[in-house]
Amino acid sequence: RLDNTTTCLPLAYGSIAFYLGKEADEYHTHRWTLYVRSPDPKFDLSSAIEKVVFQLHPSFPQPTRELTEPPFEVTESGWGEFDASIRIIWKEVSDERSTLLQHSIKLYPQHVPPNSDPKAYMNTAVPVVSEKYDEVVFTNPKAEFHKLLLEGSRNKTLPYSLSNQPPVMEYFRTYGDEEEVQKMLAAKKFLEGQLREVKDRLLKADTELDEVKTSLALIKGGGAAGGNAGEQKGADGGGTAAGGAKRANLSQRKQR
Repeated sequence: RLDNTTTCLPLAYGSIAFYLGKEADEYHTHRWTLYVRSPDPKFDLSSAIEKVVFQLHPSFPQPTRELTEPPFEVTESGWGEFDASIRIIWKEVSDERSTLLQHSIKLYPQHVPPNSDPKAYMNTAVPVVSEKYDEVVFTNPKAEFHKLLLEGSRNKTLPYSLSNQPPVMEYFRTYGDEEEVQKMLAAKKFLEGQLREVKDRLLKADTELDEVKTSLALIKGGGAAGGNAGEQKGADGGGTAAGGAKRANLSQRKQR
């Protein structure tokens, strides 16, 4: 592993839901796509990801979906909102634990006035977009995996489409403006600072633990020596007392 090295991999994940309008029925009011992607449209996630496992609501056929190549997305239709999970399995060479993301699939517009019918605010032209930005931090990554992460950002064009659903791509958020970049850099700097503090605290705790162990060893060693000395002193004292008693008896016999 590469010591004193921290690498951050940005991720964007979420869902985009389209209202079906006249095509909707009781059990299929929306068509939605759940996905995980790179905020950088030129970064190849397949360089670092082995597979992505989407866990949908149990009511869907085959609720567990595994994808081994991008785009990492699942498209379905339904009528209700639910919480889904996205588990990212990293390349085997990384020797990293999988990353679990949680996402609530949204079908209805937010900020609908109280006691209002959400359907009155839906239309087939504008989808409901619910997307989050996050960064996965790898501390002291393996050299080979670190190299894969660097190679993933050197692509001029991706060998695959960002989504199998063209309408979905139109609503992917962009993170290229200066304000967003500064926020991401600040977040990265904060994380690196936190990691350094944790590492320093662990080193300090290890040092203090070693000092305590050394002190305990000295105390145990000193106690054993003191006990032996005390026992020896008691034995010597007993011997002297016995000798004194014998001399007293001899003196009494002579007087008789």
